[in-house]
Amino acid sequence: MQIVWNVLIVLVMALGPRLMVSLSKRVKVLGMLGSVFLCYAGGFLLSLVLPDTSIAMDISEILIPIAIPLILFSADLTSIKRLAKPMLNSFLLVCAAVVGVAVASYLLYRNLLPEAYKYAGMIVGLYTGGTPNLMAIGAALSVNDSHIVLANASDVVVGGVYFLLLISIMPKLARKFLKPFDAGAQTAAPEDATYTEHLEKNFVPEKEPLSLKSLLRRVPIVLLGVLSLAIAAGLSLLITGGLNVVVIMLVVTSCGVGFSFIKRVRNAPGSYTAGQYLILVFSFGIGLSFRFSAIKTESLIFLAMFATAQFGAILLHLILAKIFKIDADTALITSTAGIYGPAFIAPAADALKNREVVLPGLICGIFGYAIGNYLGIGVALLLKAMGG
Repeated sequence: MQIVWNVLIVLVMALGPRLMVSLSKRVKVLGMLGSVFLCYAGGFLLSLVLPDTSIAMDISEILIPIAIPLILFSADLTSIKRLAKPMLNSFLLVCAAVVGVAVASYLLYRNLLPEAYKYAGMIVGLYTGGTPNLMAIGAALSVNDSHIVLANASDVVVGGVYFLLLISIMPKLARKFLKPFDAGAQTAAPEDATYTEHLEKNFVPEKEPLSLKSLLRRVPIVLLGVLSLAIAAGLSLLITGGLNVVVIMLVVTSCGVGFSFIKRVRNAPGSYTAGQYLILVFSFGIGLSFRFSAIKTESLIFLAMFATAQFGAILLHLILAKIFKIDADTALITSTAGIYGPAFIAPAADALKNREVVLPGLICGIFGYAIGNYLGIGVALLLKAMGG
């Protein structure tokens, strides 16, 4: 009977995310919560009726190190050369602001939260890259599953508030505080429109159908993700004598970046979509394994740490943008790239009424995915070495 339940749970994990994606597209309120959060919620609700969901966690643990290289295979990191100097500088200031505020949050909360250095690393990954980086760093640092869920919940709530500000009053406020956008600073080449469309198709899920069927059609590229995990596991055994999750996550990230320089891999259709689907399956599995009993008083402090870090990073970035004479549109689009990733660039550009920043914003968001794991894990290990 246990085998039957296990097969059922595997099927639910494989197919459940597709339902959540459909709901997020059809119901506006659910769309605001996001597919990842809906997968957590859907998995948790099913865990209340399924008798034993322990296999869900076993499956989930192997998905993230496969998903990360898949997400990075499509990244054309040579496109960074397309960025004008103010845009690149502004995104680097985003990264500096996030790291600085994450370290400050660690110092503020370390006496209240055990192992606060881990959460500082997750903050860096989340707000320079995105949700995949948050999950990869959480897995690498052996963060409690309930805290991964809470981190995403905090991102949904606090991030939702900032995004509403971003598409409403922030453009006007930023333009009063920062200098106006220089239309000539970001030089547009004739092929930029085609390249923008290519990036949106690859890195904005709504532009690409997301389903289990589409995942199965991409078996070869998924197998390359599995090969990346095998390489990472082999190197971990060679270097540490065991399966060290930190080493594995850093190596699969490097494999994703390295393979992306092979044109055939970079142009393979749907690798990002496949990686995102595995992230959703992972989220569903975490939801199936989640228990309210795991939430303690410190969880509220944990949420406060993430909220402090996000708004602190946004504020510090705007101050740095003022100091380094970054214009308002560039500052806001790079902030969007760091906080939310490529998927939110287009609506942010629409709010700014400036389509000229779409392409550089997408490039910054993709670059964030590539560096997020290195920065996040690096900051966490450095803070641990300094006293944890």
